[in-house]
Amino acid sequence: MADFLGTPFLWVVATIVLYGIAYWGYGKWIDRRVWRSDAKRTTPAHMYMDGVEYFPVSRYVLWGYQFKSVAALGPILGPFIGIKFGWLPALIWIIGGNFFIGWLQDYGAMMLSVRKEGRSFGPITYEFTGAKGRTNLLAFVLFYLIIISAAFIALIAVFWSKYPGTFIATVGIIFAGVLCGQLLYRVKMNVFAVTGIGLALVVLSIWIGVYTSAQWPSSFPTVLPLGDWTVPAWALLAVLILYAAAVLPTPLFVQPTNYLAFYPAYAAIILLFVAIACGAISGWHSLVSSSSSSKQLDIETDALPVGGGAMLSEGLLALVSLIAYMVLAPSFFAQGNYPSWVEGAIVLTSPFLGGRAAAGATLTVFFGLVLVIYALTVQALVTRFFRLVSAETWSEGRFRVFGNKHVATVVGLGIPWAFAVSGSWWALWLYFGGSNQLLAGLAIMLITIHLAKVRAPTRYSLIPAVFMIITTLAALAWQVYFFTKAVVDYLNGSSTGIFGNVRAPINKAPYALVALGINAVFVVIGAVLFLVGLSMAIRLFRSYLSSKAEARVKAPAAADGGTRER
Repeated sequence: MADFLGTPFLWVVATIVLYGIAYWGYGKWIDRRVWRSDAKRTTPAHMYMDGVEYFPVSRYVLWGYQFKSVAALGPILGPFIGIKFGWLPALIWIIGGNFFIGWLQDYGAMMLSVRKEGRSFGPITYEFTGAKGRTNLLAFVLFYLIIISAAFIALIAVFWSKYPGTFIATVGIIFAGVLCGQLLYRVKMNVFAVTGIGLALVVLSIWIGVYTSAQWPSSFPTVLPLGDWTVPAWALLAVLILYAAAVLPTPLFVQPTNYLAFYPAYAAIILLFVAIACGAISGWHSLVSSSSSSKQLDIETDALPVGGGAMLSEGLLALVSLIAYMVLAPSFFAQGNYPSWVEGAIVLTSPFLGGRAAAGATLTVFFGLVLVIYALTVQALVTRFFRLVSAETWSEGRFRVFGNKHVATVVGLGIPWAFAVSGSWWALWLYFGGSNQLLAGLAIMLITIHLAKVRAPTRYSLIPAVFMIITTLAALAWQVYFFTKAVVDYLNGSSTGIFGNVRAPINKAPYALVALGINAVFVVIGAVLFLVGLSMAIRLFRSYLSSKAEARVKAPAAADGGTRER
């Protein structure tokens, strides 16, 4: 019986059934009874259509864009970390967290922004908590985006270096995305025809990547100033691509590229499903939903399939990632072998794709490319959001130069690049988990405040918000203690702790002071994240209580601002 309960097939079927209930049962009930979405209500995409940030998009294209914009390395690497404590706790969180919290945040953040005329969380927080609350949130988000960027830039560089051919395939997909954007928005070609052309170019890109993988990099001499295809050199290439993605108009680069990249990314999930016949909740998703997708939503009723549907789809990515790790021997998890997801995926799929000998090289490039896609396409949006938040934060005053889109983009990429190539990004990943989930809790509190103001039911979002905020603040406090202890132990004569989460060279002795400095910096970063997050949480809870009190004296309303049905 125990062996049967541990079979991947059983949990795939159970998860699909539960996610179906979450979407068609719980999700549609929330959409109909709490938010009361209305297809006839004008959305910000039509109100302020400018072809740059605001423009209506087909729900099918927007769903692909949303999925590829929110699904990053969290649901892939999260199970890698979580499975060390056993596969069952990770599985329960993937199912339960997504069912009760994950989709609710993504969908709710999108609807909140739509109801606030496309405004992002900065102006909404100002409305709910005042100027200090807005400043707190923006400061937290800036630190948070730096952490994400450092980890993702490092991982992109590692994947390009480890899996030859994936860089060429990545460039091919970017070119295909830009071309499809021109065909879709400038030539006005039919979306299905554009998608067909794009998919053909994606297949061609992967084929070229496989063909060149045997020759790379020996046949391609570097012209970069940072060495012969080292990780810093790869990271610099990633930074250059991300700079372009951050400053170019959304429909020219990010939106069509992310939409097209959805297909190989989701194809990997389907392949793993066939073979076996953070993915639960992420604060990053609320930023995408409120700052980007809400401005492209054609009609309000698209919010559930786009926001809720994409998040539940990401839960499936976390599920198949967990299963890809479950089929590997314990030795694959030694020494932080996070790219072992590719090996697990090959083990699962090669038997029905011609065997490892025949399909090994192709599958290695394909699944390695999928890892790069999940990181690069999301990091493009992270960089773009850093630029937008910097503009919102530094638009006035003596430091307004940091609000310039080019300066902000350089800062938002330069600092993370330094962290990435110094070997310190791995420690930042520990803070990423806590700050990411805390941002989710804060986002759900903003949603809850809005629902309280219009006298809509709030318990469905308030309980998840309280749970997320308390647990993540505790996690951040623990990490601060962890890094502080490493510094104190070093000063007392033990250097073991300072290398615990810093990727140092083999000869660690000359690197000890650098590692000490990195740990000390992380003490400060963690303390700032904790204090700013705590301050923001207190302000949001106060705003919620005052909103409930004010709403009691008003006429009963619903989330759409209309009178609630008796």
